[in-house]
Amino acid sequence: MTHERHLFWFAAALGLLASPYLNAEREDASPLENTSWQLVEIRSSSGAVQTPDNPESYLLRFRINGRAQITADCNEAGATWDHEGNSLRLTELVTTRKLCVAPSLFNFYIMNLQNTQQAELGNERLKLSTENRLAELIFEPYVFTPRF
Repeated sequence: MTHERHLFWFAAALGLLASPYLNAEREDASPLENTSWQLVEIRSSSGAVQTPDNPESYLLRFRINGRAQITADCNEAGATWDHEGNSLRLTELVTTRKLCVAPSLFNFYIMNLQNTQQAELGNERLKLSTENRLAELIFEPYVFTPRF
């Protein structure tokens, strides 16, 4: 056999051995991974409730490898996320700083996302809470629907 054939068979055997591990879901994967959410309301501990005019303007996407993609009105942001049990942390949050047209929830949304400590994933709802439940962000699943 030629050198190229040996390499071919070695690569094929390695692929067969590795395929169960590549296709299997990680046991430590969060149920939030690869999900997208749109903000429905922000509730403060004082009882104030803020609702976005357009929920699609406030998106939270949990990507693989602990990356989050965030739409915050006229701004975009990114962060890292870590979810274990009911604990959820968004860190290293970086955002653009355009001045959004009032009434914008940009500041409240970003501030509360940065301070998120808990996540409750329920039936078609995601509730994120800050320390001592000073604020709760309520989300519903987001599914992109193209508009023509």
